Amino acid sequence: MMNPKLYVEAIAVPMLPRVHNPWAQTCPMEVGYTGAEDRKQRLVAHLDCPEPELILVGNAAGYQETRFTGIPFTSEKVILDGLVPRVTLPSGTTRLSKLHEPLHEQMAEIVWKALHEHGIAHKTVLCNAVPWHPEGEKGSKSNRSPTTREIQLGRIYLHSLLDMYPNVPIAAVGAVAETSLADLGAHFNILKDPSVFGYQAFNESIEQLLL
Repeated sequence: MMNPKLYVEAIAVPMLPRVHNPWAQTCPMEVGYTGAEDRKQRLVAHLDCPEPELILVGNAAGYQETRFTGIPFTSEKVILDGLVPRVTLPSGTTRLSKLHEPLHEQMAEIVWKALHEHGIAHKTVLCNAVPWHPEGEKGSKSNRSPTTREIQLGRIYLHSLLDMYPNVPIAAVGAVAETSLADLGAHFNILKDPSVFGYQAFNESIEQLLL
């Protein structure tokens, strides 16, 4: 039976062209050489969610969040601000990246702000339809839309993740997430994409979902 540890070990296996696997590869901009293993531990801790009330599914990992943290919708700044339940930095470290300022991403900040406002931050599981980072034209510092092949492969792992949390409400953020969930025959709600509509619209769509 699938569990968080087995799931994370599974998504660490695929290696695709122009795709970075955060749980198997390191990055020149990150602190230390154990980044991949640290990301595995963080994601396992996040997925080890007792009595979850919501599964939030995004499109794909991004370079300013999952690539460095290992957790979808989660930037370095969000972790440093202590907003991610069950997740801490490795012992003896204070940063994840070597950049002058902690990596931050607007969607990550909006998502976690809304989850905390509604009191469900500790009861929400975050994932992506394509768990890995599709690199754009600027390589490691850019994103791109995932290919059909990447989406099809990601769908296998999305199915495995959803199986770990039967009967938990699912919400999609983004077109790739919506398509993947529909192809799996999952029942899901659609949330306003915060990268397009901003905090207020996203927050209100969560409020409607929780009614």
